Amino acid sequence: MKKLVVLMMAMLLSVVIMVKPASAAYLSQYDKYIEISSDQARQIADQLGLKGIPLGPETAAKSFQVQESMINKIEQITGKQIDHYYIWLTVNGVPVLGIDPPVVTF
Repeated sequence: MKKLVVLMMAMLLSVVIMVKPASAAYLSQYDKYIEISSDQARQIADQLGLKGIPLGPETAAKSFQVQESMINKIEQITGKQIDHYYIWLTVNGVPVLGIDPPVVTF
């Protein structure tokens, strides 16, 4: 019985040492860059509610900031951390729109 208790305590101690708290972040190493035409970018932007807004680096930065803000609010409300990355739509190599893709879990 004593050996079992010592073994259980050793396992518990090793789990506590090995498991670190979850930390969520923007994982830029998983970003995807997709080259599209300006017509395709316009169609996608329109579908996202950006009808009539000019597309360019400023729009990409703003779309990133808006989504980061939303993720922060969700994390504050739920108390859960969300790891995420972005799909950057580019026209002639210039990012025009950043999209945080949803990850569906069941």
